[in-house]
Amino acid sequence: MDEGSLIGRSLDGRYRLLERIGDGGMGQVFRAEQLATGRTVALKLLHSQFTGVAEVVQRFEREAKVTTHLSHPHIVKTVEFGKWEGRLYLAMEFLAGQSLAALLDATSGKNGQRMTIKRTIAIMRPVLEALEYAHGLGVVHRDLKPDNVMVVAGRGIFARECIKLLDFGIAKLGDDAPVQGRKLTQAGMLLGTPGYMSPEQATGKPADVRSDLYSCGVILYEMLAGRRPFEADSSVEILAMHVNVKPRSLREITGDASIPAPVEELIMRALAKRPADRFQSARDLREALDSAANGRKQRAVISGIETTVFATPVAPRSRSRSRWLPAAIILAAMALLIVGHLSPAGLPNLRRIISAAIGDADRSPGRGASPAEPTRDGERSTLGGAQHPASSKRTGLKKARTASKRSGSGI
Repeated sequence: MDEGSLIGRSLDGRYRLLERIGDGGMGQVFRAEQLATGRTVALKLLHSQFTGVAEVVQRFEREAKVTTHLSHPHIVKTVEFGKWEGRLYLAMEFLAGQSLAALLDATSGKNGQRMTIKRTIAIMRPVLEALEYAHGLGVVHRDLKPDNVMVVAGRGIFARECIKLLDFGIAKLGDDAPVQGRKLTQAGMLLGTPGYMSPEQATGKPADVRSDLYSCGVILYEMLAGRRPFEADSSVEILAMHVNVKPRSLREITGDASIPAPVEELIMRALAKRPADRFQSARDLREALDSAANGRKQRAVISGIETTVFATPVAPRSRSRSRWLPAAIILAAMALLIVGHLSPAGLPNLRRIISAAIGDADRSPGRGASPAEPTRDGERSTLGGAQHPASSKRTGLKKARTASKRSGSGI
């Protein structure tokens, strides 16, 4: 059957195919209308040549089974699973966005630019939250890659974009169920996409949650470096590199100032060849990513030994942030003038109050703070001998109140 002729056709009187929006290894994806509700869905239809292939049918059914039982805001929702003219179909929520792969292609085309750390974390954090949920139910994705991460723009001025994890077609559900007297996944069978496969997947060994975390490490590397850690002319070469070659330093590719050392350290740990040397859960990787971005020390257990992964100072506050107090007083004074609670005679006293607040703000951290001093555990303290920000603010307010009482300005 000409797949193009399917456009406009109705599936069992339940869905009308509107346009083809994707093409995968097992089937095509269409934008379709659910006739009973008028709802727009994404409908994956198994290729006709696979209708009699038991293993492909089982994998298609696997995806339907997995996504039906997974209910998480960052995992695509399944609407319905059925069969039409001998071909299986899977109706899912329609996501009006673009894949992370498309975003990376668009980014790399802008003079070799890469994604920022902030943008990278904003996308990968929801992915790790989805994996934490799925792993908790015994589901290992096994095919994590940018094509399977959808980025949907938020609706409204203040709405955040939504990240969705897709395609559980080769997911592992605990122990694989037997199919016609044999297991669906056999030792020595390669499953996944070569550029993102873990060393154990590349050698046909069983994959667990740590294999998904390796794939996350590859995606993180690609987002920040603009390229995958391993690239070659053939899939066989790429698989061999996953097993034997150490990834090139991220900071060497991007420049030392582009990526903080803690961020590179956690990505390299995610890309460790031995599963025992990686993060042991999606939650561990997510928390390490947050800590690295915020400059906090992270404790971790590697091969049964608790250790400090990194410890970096937090950047000092900028001068503009430390000067919020005088701005707030000025705004308050303007409001009082408007409502008539501050007379012109009180303006000289108001100037003294603002001057006192500005002087205190100028002495806050970020202006003239003393150099960082080492603490007991070897970290560098960013406060040094400077006054704590909260204490500085309280002092400024106290001075403002004292000056107000002396002047009788009524503020």
